[in-house]
Amino acid sequence: MARVNVFRIAAAQDGLITRTQALAAGMSIGALRHAVRPGGPWQRVVPGVYATFTGPLQDIHRLRTAELVVGAGGMVTGPWACRWWGLRYGPDPTATVDALLDYRHDRGNVGFVRVIRTSHLPEPRRCIDDARFRELRRSGPPLELVLDGMVPSAGVVVLAPPARAVVDTVVHARRPLALRDARALMCEVVQRRRATVAELRTEVDAAPRRGGALARQGIKDIEAGCRSAPECELRDLVLTSRLLPEPRWNQVLPGHRGIVPDACWPQARLVVEVDSQSFHGFGDAPRRTEERRARYAALGWRVLPVSPTRLRGEPQAVLREIEAAYLAGG
Repeated sequence: MARVNVFRIAAAQDGLITRTQALAAGMSIGALRHAVRPGGPWQRVVPGVYATFTGPLQDIHRLRTAELVVGAGGMVTGPWACRWWGLRYGPDPTATVDALLDYRHDRGNVGFVRVIRTSHLPEPRRCIDDARFRELRRSGPPLELVLDGMVPSAGVVVLAPPARAVVDTVVHARRPLALRDARALMCEVVQRRRATVAELRTEVDAAPRRGGALARQGIKDIEAGCRSAPECELRDLVLTSRLLPEPRWNQVLPGHRGIVPDACWPQARLVVEVDSQSFHGFGDAPRRTEERRARYAALGWRVLPVSPTRLRGEPQAVLREIEAAYLAGG
């Protein structure tokens, strides 16, 4: 009976079980030691957590381990959570998995799990991996049952909300991020509608002062309307000008619904677009860019395209061009 109970628990946890769970299910200490002996059918993942199988661990097992280490109320955050939320611009996940836990719990790092204790614990979200989702769509219980927070389910892990995962990635990075990378990730979570600007602001305000400077800079740019790292860099450049007022960032072109330029100065009928290869260089994007610019011309607006490469390599030349275009239209 103990064996049945143990494997029932492990099956709901992607083949993992804690020492406490195994003993509570009726497994003896001797049987546990025998299972994890060299050449045995189990393996120790981190102290106190075991895999009921041999062979390499998959991503789901690393995240599940972090969830088991911090226990109920804890959640995975940082780069691993960002990756699971579909964000591409954060740092690549490493062997370390970050997990949030309420500061009142006296729990330190365990193996590859880095525990971040916090007094601002967000409401956790449950996320399902692609393989398990495809399996459930073919046949299985309703998705809402699988994602029920009270019932552990294989392939489902508890994550910090996207806004918190992003801010934790920026603030708690093992190696400080470049400002450009922090901006890219923070812009992406808003641009992809994984989080609102207000949600991101809430998490930045609650972040510790130490390590939070990049996040505070990033939220200022996002609240101004920037939606990519190159746009943030363009804003940096514009703010150095004694001539240019701040433009409208990613707002509807005055009087023309459906057109949203990166930056525009209505008084000069001037649009500046950041020609990022990731957004304008693939698929039918070049054709759509050409059509949009033709439409600007038909409406009497001038368009000045700027590449991220020139923004970083020739900022003063770019600024002079924008200022000249602004004066010509003023």
